[in-house]
Formats: sequence, C-alpha cells, structure tokens
Amino acid sequence: MTSSPDNAGAAVLAPPPASPRSDAIAAACALAFALLVVAMSWSMDRLESQGGSLWTAPGLWPGIVGILLGALAAALLVRSWRRAAAIGWDSAEPNDTPLVPTPRFVAAAALFFLYGIGLVGRGLPFWLGTAAFVAFYVYAFYEGPAGRSRSRRLAMALAIGAATALVVTLVFERVFLVRLP
Repeated sequence: MTSSPDNAGAAVLAPPPASPRSDAIAAACALAFALLVVAMSWSMDRLESQGGSLWTAPGLWPGIVGILLGALAAALLVRSWRRAAAIGWDSAEPNDTPLVPTPRFVAAAALFFLYGIGLVGRGLPFWLGTAAFVAFYVYAFYEGPAGRSRSRRLAMALAIGAATALVVTLVFERVFLVRLP
C-alpha cells in the first residue's frame, strides 16, 4: 500500500487497485442483497385490515432503499463490464482514493453503536439523544477552516445537532407518522 497526504497533512493509506472482476463480484453481491430486501419488503404485512395503504405500509421505505441499492449495484456492474472491455477482467488500474485511517474509523463506528444501542430508547428522548450524538460527532470529526476557535466549533456543532434533531424528529413524526421514543 502507498501513502499520500490528505488535507490535514496526515498520511492516509491508498487502497490496492481494484480489478473489474472484483467490482463485478461486489456488484453481484449487492444486487442479490437488494433483491432480497425488496422481496422481503413486498412480503411484509401492509396492515390493510387496519385501514393501511401502500403509502403507510412498514415495508415501503426498506423497499425504496432496496431499489436504490439495486440501482447502484447495477451501475457498478455496468462500470465493471466497461472497464473489463477496456483493460481486461484481471487488470487493475491504480487507485488513488484515500482511505480513512483505521483508528478514526473505529472511533466513528463506536460512536454510531453507542448512539444506536446506548442512547436511543434507553431513557433519553429521541430528540435529545440525536442532538447530543450529532453535536459530539460534528465537534469530534469536523475540523473546519484553519484558525476557527474551539468555542466557535462548539457553537457550530451544537447548532447542527439541534437542527438535525429537530428536522429528523419532525419528519419522522409528521411525515412518516412514526412515533419516536
């Protein structure tokens, strides 16, 4: 693996080159998963006996996500075929896409698990847990322009956390009609 500097000057590892064959395999797996999600969403109870419609069915949004995942997988599959026609199935082009350093990724993943397992549904209201999580995440991971003071970064993080919590809560409760904890 090679390293290249990112904006902050830290060394970031570049992934190994990907062959069209590996892209095609990943696309086929993602497409199979997308089809499974759509099929399972379609087979969910639509609650018609309780006056539910297609638009209020619990499988609607998972089905939409499955369709979008399928479309992206199909696009990756088409791209892998085009690349294979140009360079061959097993050839690999250099890939200079920087990877996120592993400790930073682990910290972000740990925060997501803490939010999903520890904050939501464990006593804190949803809006408060979401506001705290987003504010902490933004403060911890967004560096912003050079020279910005800590207090200004904290104020920005708190504002983004509050706005996110407000919008997410209103959308889920008013648009999707989902009662949040």
